[in-house]
Amino acid sequence: MSVLCCVHLSLQGIIGTVLSSDNLQVLGNMVCVLDGSYIQNSDQLILQKLQNCNDLTDEQVAAIETLLTSGNTQYGLPATWKRETLDNLGILPLYLTSSFYRNFSKKVKGQFLQSFLKVLRKNGTSRQKKRRMKTAIRQSIIDQSQSKRSIVSECTVGNITQVTISESTFPFNYETVTKFNCCLTAKTVVDNLDAITAKVDDQEYLEVVLARLREFYSANSTIPEAKVQVLGPASRVATNADITMWNITKIDTLSALMDSSYGNWDAAMAQAIISKYLRNSGNTLGSAELNSIGGPNLCSLDTSLLKTITQSSLSKANALTVTNCNITKKRTLFIIAEGAFQSRSTVSATSYQLTQPYIGTSTSYQLKQPYIHT
Repeated sequence: MSVLCCVHLSLQGIIGTVLSSDNLQVLGNMVCVLDGSYIQNSDQLILQKLQNCNDLTDEQVAAIETLLTSGNTQYGLPATWKRETLDNLGILPLYLTSSFYRNFSKKVKGQFLQSFLKVLRKNGTSRQKKRRMKTAIRQSIIDQSQSKRSIVSECTVGNITQVTISESTFPFNYETVTKFNCCLTAKTVVDNLDAITAKVDDQEYLEVVLARLREFYSANSTIPEAKVQVLGPASRVATNADITMWNITKIDTLSALMDSSYGNWDAAMAQAIISKYLRNSGNTLGSAELNSIGGPNLCSLDTSLLKTITQSSLSKANALTVTNCNITKKRTLFIIAEGAFQSRSTVSATSYQLTQPYIGTSTSYQLKQPYIHT
């Protein structure tokens, strides 16, 4: 809890963790930094105030669920909860766990999800947060299922089609990866890959998507570039075996794969992708490539490849963050940057700022030329 919030509580003469509605009105958005002990013991108005927070911690979420399930709020006991309960909680359902969602039927959760996803899209909610919520809802359905331990070897809930995929809640009705696996064909994946990867977030589900893609293109062992470009989050669960099948010759493909919104790359995987792109005749680490790859992924490359970067390419590229490069790679990049941004023995302020990202803690430049010419 912040010092400022503690001061406010102290000034109000509050001792303990019970906050009245008046206390909460005075605190305003500072409720967003309250510990769980305050949340679960305070007036129910705190649930309304917490809806204005940009994010909630796991401890805060647990406290919210404790307060809700106690029955001491306007929503009553869990047994009385309905679709309206979810609607009236505002943004809070985005953070709640499968334990909370087990109090609602699959039908209610499906109806709510359909409308709530529209709200989240309008608000620009991150894919990561939406993924966490959908995982919680799916897990609650699995927990409620009477046959959750049964072995399914065929599709029993309807084959996945273009129409199915177009539903806003897809893949909600395929609450287990086994059902998803049994009902998804390789041809459906190939024909609707971009639509599938736009909605499927769970790692196990994405692994099924990649497996179907490998299955469809197994005859020629090459997945077309147009398909690689729309892998989206599925790319992050790929194996080396997947990457060997990917056709990566265009800068657009490299850019799509390096898109950081889908998560970070393991260094070895990033190296495999970039190296495969560079093996194509005419492809180099030019300014467009450097902008697509970014600093962290650039650090995954061997020093021999980094040395192929020209001064011109580096000078035209966006600033790169190379803090995770080892000292040898930093020195290699610094030498190129030094030549790209300097033409005199003295260093202008602009040149210093441009080369600063590449300065390692032990470079001779940092030790011997600390002055800046303005």
